[in-house]
Amino acid sequence: MKKRSSLLTAAVICVTSAVPAGVTAAGTSARFTSSFIQNWYCRDWTAERWEEEFSAAKSAGFDSLILQSTFDIVRGKCMGEKQDPAAYPSSESFCMFPCSTGTNYLSSQNSGDALELALKAAKATDMQLWLGTVNDDMWWNFGLGAPTSYFEEWCADNAELCSGLITGIWERYGDDYGEQIAGWYYMNEVWNLNSAGDASDCDIYASVIGANIKASVDAIDRACPEKPLMISPFYNIQLSDKEQFGSFISAVVTAAGFRPYDIYAPQDGGGRNYTPDVIREWTEAQKNALNGRMRFWVNNECFGPDLTAKPFDEFRRNYASTSDLAEGNIIFSWNHYYADNTQFKDFSTAVVKGDADLDGEFTVADLVLFHKWLIGGKDVRLTDWRAADLNGDGRLDAFDEMLMRRLLFAEKGSA
Repeated sequence: MKKRSSLLTAAVICVTSAVPAGVTAAGTSARFTSSFIQNWYCRDWTAERWEEEFSAAKSAGFDSLILQSTFDIVRGKCMGEKQDPAAYPSSESFCMFPCSTGTNYLSSQNSGDALELALKAAKATDMQLWLGTVNDDMWWNFGLGAPTSYFEEWCADNAELCSGLITGIWERYGDDYGEQIAGWYYMNEVWNLNSAGDASDCDIYASVIGANIKASVDAIDRACPEKPLMISPFYNIQLSDKEQFGSFISAVVTAAGFRPYDIYAPQDGGGRNYTPDVIREWTEAQKNALNGRMRFWVNNECFGPDLTAKPFDEFRRNYASTSDLAEGNIIFSWNHYYADNTQFKDFSTAVVKGDADLDGEFTVADLVLFHKWLIGGKDVRLTDWRAADLNGDGRLDAFDEMLMRRLLFAEKGSA
């Protein structure tokens, strides 16, 4: 969040991004704007099933879903060196629509066009869909050695496939469903892999991965330049320190040519059971590394290391540890772990107006906290800035403080 001076008062005003979080039917800002959905789970859904999913997601406060990939390449058993694509003779592929690239499997629905059903359902429910590009097992199989030779060649091939997919999808669906396409998702998950090889590999990895991403950015610019590209990196605290990772991310972002409205949404580490303090430190390091070059969201993980649903109290604490850093929040993955969790739905949609410290109620303590934050109090954090945005304009300023005082005194007067 940025702060600027105001002529209205001597208070310091904080301006958030112009991109809002999701909005519930009641008109209040929801805490989470979107959730991931994997195509193996939904590729054979009927139109009715898609509408059910979008409607349920909307009632949970989301304004969109993120289809993690539209094209999957599943490598079979390795018959040689794991870094050699030719060593996987049993690789199979799936596409969410009949594309020009040959695939082994298409959806059993709508003559193979599952993506049309998803977009049509998004339109019917007034929702949107983020479209992931290519999920290829080889991304995880190149190892952690020198990034040249195989990996460089694979990245070039993958970049061509991803950019071609973007072009093909927009040509096929842009006219009828352009408004339903929220943006694009870069499927290859970047992490602090550079530290596991020779330290000098960092710049090479950043250059190769950045060039791979740039092909997608360029394809979007040609087809639908107003649509953002989202990435969601993760981190392993055993591989490097947070500053080194931040330096690597900065280099990748530079090489990729991201635009200011593209979205960096780091995974919070909840799936690895990192503590809230660790999650905050690594999230903050990544935000600092971006230095305002991209929009910054947080991808909150609702599962644990055993791939079961994370206890909601832990999820809530993890969210609170970084909520003041993020202008938007997404979740992985609501439909797998929290779709029937009433605590999550209440938390996501029932934002208590004025509850800046996220303790579940609006009191004088929230007003004091907000005032200290407005005047630039040292080390003052708003645990939930959305609750403090009382006039819903995406900005935190003296107008919100005035409304907070009115609301607080009105509640006292009616007591």
